[in-house]
Amino acid sequence: MKFTVYSRLARLCYGAIFILLIFGQSANAEIIWSWEDQFSNGEKRKLRQWVARTVSGIEQHVTAYPFDIHVSFYRRDQQREPVPWANTRRHGIQGIDFHVDPAFSLEDFLDDWTAPHELSHLLIPYLGREHAWFAEGFASYMQYQVMASMKLISPEEMQQRYQSRIERASQAYQRSGFVSGEPFARAAPRLRKARQYPTMYWGGAVYFLAVDRELQSNGESLQAILREYLACCRTKGHDMEGLVNELDRIAGEAVFSRAMDVMKNRAGFPRFDHLL
Repeated sequence: MKFTVYSRLARLCYGAIFILLIFGQSANAEIIWSWEDQFSNGEKRKLRQWVARTVSGIEQHVTAYPFDIHVSFYRRDQQREPVPWANTRRHGIQGIDFHVDPAFSLEDFLDDWTAPHELSHLLIPYLGREHAWFAEGFASYMQYQVMASMKLISPEEMQQRYQSRIERASQAYQRSGFVSGEPFARAAPRLRKARQYPTMYWGGAVYFLAVDRELQSNGESLQAILREYLACCRTKGHDMEGLVNELDRIAGEAVFSRAMDVMKNRAGFPRFDHLL
């Protein structure tokens, strides 16, 4: 049964009051900067602008993070891209290590998908390696949502990127004889072990594409569900089952668990043609 408009508004109000009580009058996260290698003042200013604009873009698209974000920079000169490597930190703090080549321009950094991807990871709890397909699929889906929200890409380009990356992942899955006939969620750990990361990431992204389309058909969106989750429940440290159940509760129906059943039980790469 779907929640009424009144009950949804009431829950949003309660969530806003909760944040104000816990985090003060401003719920905006503070970014804690750490420079692990030598950077000039100009390079630091550019890198702070890049990350701060991305954090602001995510908070405008979803809502404010309910915790501070620790950002560390490592220098990697003479690279072919501005961010050759990045990873999240989840133990004790919520943060990201960025390995960057500061010779690239601010525009190059903003055009790179890494910051929207890694910062999106922090919107949901750490779920463990066995559920990496879910976490990476979430961050992969969100990265282009955030970039479109920031006006860095158009909605049409966002859809084109989804289509090209998911189609390539589907073809790679079919070529992988050791997983091609298996349900995706069951095969994902072996994809990860075989380092077929794009296949695992974008197969996982289909889950969130499907969920978002169903929510939108009901007058909702993944964006709205996440906004409420961040307000009420992000700091509770849910495991995979707890997170899916909480998202279903907020949605008012079993959208997330139904999609999970498909990923666990339907053979082959998840269907996506009808979603794009």
